[in-house]
Amino acid sequence: MADDTGSQNSTAHEKPVGTQGNVHIEGNVIDSNIIVGNNNVIIIGGKQVAFHTGWFYGHRYGDLDTFTGRAAEMDMLNAWLNNDKDNLLMLRALGGFGKSALAWTWFNSVHREKWPTAVWWSFYEKESGFESFLSETLKHLGVEVKESARQQVNDLLEALRGTNILIVLDGFERLLRQYGRMDAALQSDDEDADIDPSQRDCSSPLTETFLRGLSGAGMRSKVLMTTRLCPRVLESADGKLLKGCREEALSAFSPEDAVTYFHNEGIKATRAEIIAACSAYGYHPLSLSLLVGLINEDHEHRGDIAAVKNLEIFEDVKARRHHVLERAYESLAPERRDLLSKISCFRGSMEYAVLKKVFPSADLDKALLDLRKRGLLQYAGESQHYDMHPIVRHYAYDKFATPDKTNAHTRLVNYFKAVPKPQTVTTLEDLAPVIELYHHMVRVGNLDEAIILFDDRLTNPLYFQFCSYQQVIELLGALFNDGENEAPNLKSESWQAWVLNTLATAYLLSGQPSHAITLYKMQIAIREAHAANESAAIGLSNMAQAQLHIGALVDAERNLRLSIDLCREIDKKIQEGNGHCQLSRVLAYCGKWQETEQEQSKTLKILENEKHIQRQGVIWAIRALYFLLLARANSQSKALSLKLSIECAFRALEFADKDTQANSPVLREYVRAHWLLGAAYRANNALTLAEENLSKALNLCRQINNVEHEADILLDLARLRYAQGDFKDAQEKASEALVITERSGYVLQGADVNLFLAQYALEQEKDKVKAKEYAESALKLAYCDGPPYYYKVAYEEAVAMLESLK
Repeated sequence: MADDTGSQNSTAHEKPVGTQGNVHIEGNVIDSNIIVGNNNVIIIGGKQVAFHTGWFYGHRYGDLDTFTGRAAEMDMLNAWLNNDKDNLLMLRALGGFGKSALAWTWFNSVHREKWPTAVWWSFYEKESGFESFLSETLKHLGVEVKESARQQVNDLLEALRGTNILIVLDGFERLLRQYGRMDAALQSDDEDADIDPSQRDCSSPLTETFLRGLSGAGMRSKVLMTTRLCPRVLESADGKLLKGCREEALSAFSPEDAVTYFHNEGIKATRAEIIAACSAYGYHPLSLSLLVGLINEDHEHRGDIAAVKNLEIFEDVKARRHHVLERAYESLAPERRDLLSKISCFRGSMEYAVLKKVFPSADLDKALLDLRKRGLLQYAGESQHYDMHPIVRHYAYDKFATPDKTNAHTRLVNYFKAVPKPQTVTTLEDLAPVIELYHHMVRVGNLDEAIILFDDRLTNPLYFQFCSYQQVIELLGALFNDGENEAPNLKSESWQAWVLNTLATAYLLSGQPSHAITLYKMQIAIREAHAANESAAIGLSNMAQAQLHIGALVDAERNLRLSIDLCREIDKKIQEGNGHCQLSRVLAYCGKWQETEQEQSKTLKILENEKHIQRQGVIWAIRALYFLLLARANSQSKALSLKLSIECAFRALEFADKDTQANSPVLREYVRAHWLLGAAYRANNALTLAEENLSKALNLCRQINNVEHEADILLDLARLRYAQGDFKDAQEKASEALVITERSGYVLQGADVNLFLAQYALEQEKDKVKAKEYAESALKLAYCDGPPYYYKVAYEEAVAMLESLK
């Protein structure tokens, strides 16, 4: 949690009067099907595991009886499946080019004898996020689904390395930052133009870990990804794709495919007429489908291409495509247009039963069939779900008049309010109805009721039960009509501050400290304006922790001293003790040893008097870190410092146990204590004990998606492997840590990782040039705000290494 000092259920932010429960600082599979075969055995976690063969359809794609052409693309996909070079293939194109249709048709043509195990997953569905993909895929493979999503990633990657599995990931752009928001289904391709490259980053670090794993050695399985954008994690620094990855841009229909398609649909036209009509739209598959719908439903020239000969032709191909969609929409009877726009209000596919209940009509079935014939609606018969292409959804929703749109969302609010609350929540799927309710509340403009619903039914399961911080970011982000640089659009400033702090905490815990800082600043300003000093003090402390991560040591120290002063004014001893504790950590990194000792003494005195168990554990962990840094700074007292670090880490573990007995376990404290104990043992050359504690730390860390400590643990495991002579694993773990520090902007951790890689390059690769590059990066990172506000130990080590390389 962001506030290191609190128990799991104590306040990291203040909430409006009358609310209950506090927090510190996707998964609905619709009618999934699996065809199961015989059991096989693979190795996961060093153990033999029996898993199921079979074809698993997480979701179904509908209305493809008339799929035409794409012979060259089908051949390309078959050749890729049969080669032993490319593990991951990206099929990339803008919307409307038929990526999903091609992937679905090809997937179902694959020989099941050759590929007895296969998975189809669509991220276009509601609550079909990455964590749902992980758990459902492992479940249907017969592999134990562990609580930790990070461990699930490891288990799935091991399964993919252990046997031949074919996976199709449809609509992968939904996992990227550009589309990682609640209204992604309503987003147009135009918003992809000239985007910041960081928008191609995955919203979740877990997703990036999975993708990097696919590009690694020993991968026997194949993964096909359809996407509008290439995930940046698959590119090296020079922009080239990682080894084992391949990209194919899906182009428009060929003229021959267009002719065949029109003839198969019964359109009366010569080859030349079809080419003339289709070339105007760049053979864009969705546009051609809409043209066929217009022709077949035209009153004067039904079934004859003459029906579209008088369509206005614009110079710009995009404008032509938009125009044919506009004509398809305008050709509908008013009640049909109304129904299509109502259906666009859903977040994803929708059940026929829900449509019938919420939007009843005597000719509903006839209307749905008409929309399908016109290419405006898709239908999956097995699940009785209707869906529409994102381009069509965006257009239909945009055309909906505001009063009608509000009325439709209001009816959906009423429907989902009546859905019974589950007695227990065991999976993210159980939250799907309440998330849908929240979505429609937001869309109808009832943000104040939506945030109360979020706090009452979503905060605890998303934060504590599932650690689904990305889901929190997506849902709360919808409250910011003017962007996250402005306060959320809520009437109560108290609730505004609550949302800002909760969202900031989600960003901090998911490894995005810079974004968290902006939100913390706005939250603190609101609290200060209302003289809510305790909340402001907690906010300052939380923000300082984020600032420490990015090396903003001047700001971190200033904000912690302000927090301490506020706590003294209002006599909040426990929060004051926390301020001294966190200040001592900043001072330790700056190498101000005497001041560090003074602050830690103040902390211990306050927290012992207050008898706060968990926070006493925190200060002992910080003392363990202090002595580890001191051991690096002073070789003469190294042995004593390491001895004291081990003792302090043990005390931190003892207090974690006491807190578990008295309250409930705060796993983050176990992560930190085991990491520091393992690090101290490793530095003291007690390698067996180091292995035991660092392994525990990493497993727990990944169970709770604790990004902020993962790089530190991986680095100490790399140091341990180096001492054990396993240089390959040492380099791999350090490289994994480096990715986390670069992705998250962790400056202090980044300095240490670069120092280790410099040593590795020099001693194992005999590459002085590479060693110098790493050492220079370490020096730059450790500089922070400049002496005396710098990471002193790492800076001096980098200077010494660069001197030795001259």
